[in-house]
Formats: sequence, structure tokens, C-alpha cells
Amino acid sequence: MPRRTWLDQKVDVLLEELAASGMDLDRQRAGELITDRVRAVAALMRVTAPTARKYLDEETVRDMARRMLFEFAAEQPGADLLEVPRTVPVPLVFVGIIVAALAEAMQVRAANEPSDRLGGVVATYGQMLSGFGQITAEAASSQAGNSAKAMFPPALLRRAARYIGNAADLAASGGNLPDGVPEAARGELAAALRRDADGLITITTTA
Repeated sequence: MPRRTWLDQKVDVLLEELAASGMDLDRQRAGELITDRVRAVAALMRVTAPTARKYLDEETVRDMARRMLFEFAAEQPGADLLEVPRTVPVPLVFVGIIVAALAEAMQVRAANEPSDRLGGVVATYGQMLSGFGQITAEAASSQAGNSAKAMFPPALLRRAARYIGNAADLAASGGNLPDGVPEAARGELAAALRRDADGLITITTTA
């Protein structure tokens, strides 16, 4: 087993605090946030990074997570999103597209997490979900004049947008790609995920 670092331990604390309120963040992004905080403290206090780490104890990291939860208030952390009011109408064709985008995003996450955390099951089911989503979108598109829509809680759509957007950032910034996705497709994958995330944000702000 590789030796756990100071950063590994602080990432665990941050993710644990977020998970307690039903929020999810990939380890790479969590590590970047903590590293950025270390640099900021080092610059402010004019000390080295190792010295700055001493000021980021477990409670400080938990406080970081609490502030993040406040920033994500629109996603209603901790709420049962299947029980909150469903006020945003989403065309079924877009529902299919988003299911597919979430599946692709999940595979990007799987490619950038330790194997003992996600593994092959996530990628396998992600591919299945992507297929279902694409078929649903194609079927809805082929039904001329059918404007069927489904009502969704805005918080659920916001959270989905963040998950997809985070995966877009991972792909765009050089993160690992899912098995079977060639390097040449990196830009296309990142752009498609970002487009879907932006679309979700748009419908929650205009509904």
C-alpha cells in the first residue's frame, strides 16, 4: 500500500464533511482546493508550504467544507431531492441527453479515482446508462409534435450540472480518460460535457 500523505488525510476529512450533507467532490478537485489554501496561507504569512500546513488542521478543513456547502445552497445539501418541490419542466429529449452526460461524467470520475473506490462496476453501469439516455433522447426526438416534459427539482438539476461540469474540467485539464476514449477525443468530450452542464444551469435559472 502506498504511504498516505498529509494531503491524502486532509482530502479524506474534506470529503467526509461534504458527504455528511449528501455532497460529492472528486479527490483531485478536493486536493487542489486544499493545496490552493496552503499556498494562500504561505503567501499571507510569508512562510514555507510545510509550515503553512500546520495551520490547516482537521477543524480548519471541516470549516472549508462547511463554507463550500453554504456556496452550494441552491443544491439543498442534505435534503431528499426526490421529496422537494419539482418546479422545473425539462423536455424528455433533454432528460435523455443529461442521463447520458451523467454516465459519461461518472466514467471520467472513475478514471481519476483509486480503483478501490470506484472500480469497474461504475464504468460498466455508466456505459449502460449512457446507452439508455441516448436511446431515450433519440426516441423523443423522433416523435414529431410531442412536447412531453418531466418536472424536476431545481436543486437536483444544479447538482447534476456540477457533477457534469467537474468531469468536463477533469477532461479538459489533462485528467485520465475512460477506457476506450482516445486522447484525440479529449477536447470533444470536455466540450460536450461543458455544453450539457451549461444547459442545465440555463434551464434552472430561466424556469
